[in-house]
Amino acid sequence: MLNIIILEDQAEHAERLSLMLKKNSEEHVDFSYQLKMYDRSLPFLHEYKCDADLLFLDIQIPDMLGMEAAKQIREMDHQVMIIFITMLTQYAIEGYSVGAFDYVLKPLRYEEFSTKMDRVRRMLAHQNTSMVLEVRTKEEIRRISADDITFIEVSNHDILIHTDSEIIRQWGNLKSYEDKLASVHFVRCSASFLVNLKYVRAVNGNTVIVHGHELPIGSSKRKEFLVALAQYKGGSR
Repeated sequence: MLNIIILEDQAEHAERLSLMLKKNSEEHVDFSYQLKMYDRSLPFLHEYKCDADLLFLDIQIPDMLGMEAAKQIREMDHQVMIIFITMLTQYAIEGYSVGAFDYVLKPLRYEEFSTKMDRVRRMLAHQNTSMVLEVRTKEEIRRISADDITFIEVSNHDILIHTDSEIIRQWGNLKSYEDKLASVHFVRCSASFLVNLKYVRAVNGNTVIVHGHELPIGSSKRKEFLVALAQYKGGSR
């Protein structure tokens, strides 16, 4: 079941979006959801528990621009999928700077919405990284979910496994992790870094932003990495 939030100040658009979600759920037996609705940014930001799968965000909320709200959301939650609601595509394009998944244009049309929800479901299914790794350090043996790993780097002869809360150091080589994690969407962006595509927020020239870290994209890995990222974002192999 998906946790979905609508942040939209115009009641008619919020209701229209709610009805389209209901219709889409009726058309897809595997799609169920819980819905919360807000008409202002500040109450939403105050109450948000980082537990949403999908957020529909109006680009122009009276108490705060949607772009600023999205930036604050990203500081709290790197995972929620954001779809902007807007009347102007130029604002929607700017949304990719905060890792927006997509946008829908007002007036809302069900055919367009349904296509985007198909992509949402494919992507969420595609992002399943439930593999558990056994990591041996000098002090202990750890079990860690691949889903919690943002990226892995090699430093001299050590492997540094980065998560949201810590860095785990062990002896080893990056190739073994690359082979092991290929099926759960880890791809090298350079000779020294193996990236969980789930945490990629932006590509800027020859660098990629991964969970707040700016990592280099090697020239020999660039094409393979960008193709894998595009396939992952599109929800297809």
